[in-house]
Amino acid sequence: MLTLAAADGFRLAVYKLPLASPVSQGGEVIIPARTLAELNRLMGDQEEPVEITVNPDKSQALFRLKNVELVSQLVQGAFPKYGQLIPQSYNTRAVVDVAGFLRATRTASIFARDGSGIVRLVMTPGGELTPGKVTISARSEEVGDDVGEIDAIVEGEEAKIAFNGKYLIDVLSVLRESQVALEATNPSSPGVLRPVGVDNYVHVIMPMFVQW
Repeated sequence: MLTLAAADGFRLAVYKLPLASPVSQGGEVIIPARTLAELNRLMGDQEEPVEITVNPDKSQALFRLKNVELVSQLVQGAFPKYGQLIPQSYNTRAVVDVAGFLRATRTASIFARDGSGIVRLVMTPGGELTPGKVTISARSEEVGDDVGEIDAIVEGEEAKIAFNGKYLIDVLSVLRESQVALEATNPSSPGVLRPVGVDNYVHVIMPMFVQW
């Protein structure tokens, strides 16, 4: 198994994928983000496996593609213990359509540009005959307010949380699954996004503190 983890102080992403062939021993290295961005560009539509080799003192990594070899220096030091940053429980969980959530967030982010990028989310459970919903809103001093609603399956109590809209768009744009679960504890605790149907990806976003 290969586990990829990245964090920038505001968000954390952890993705797991199976190795094409087993390794004799495990290990951890820190790869510069620019290296992986370049690797992603070079891979293009390549379907063949990428071979990754780390030298014995863990100072360099070699990525062997179909027609390219990419060598990168590795970052020395210890990566944060990211597992303890992932909330293990929640008070509210909303399952929504990724495409609809992304559209509503993109629209709200336009209004949020002059308001520090703040996008507010309210998760409301449904009744016996009505579906639950997630309300996505943003406020612009110049243009006014934008409010969008999408249907959701909401477990737990009503919850409010605000994020930087760009961070939400970044994660929703790369999900391949059709639905995503948003888990929240309270407005000041991190929110967690997990694609529905798989258990190999988790994304944690720190909230923004707003006046509700």
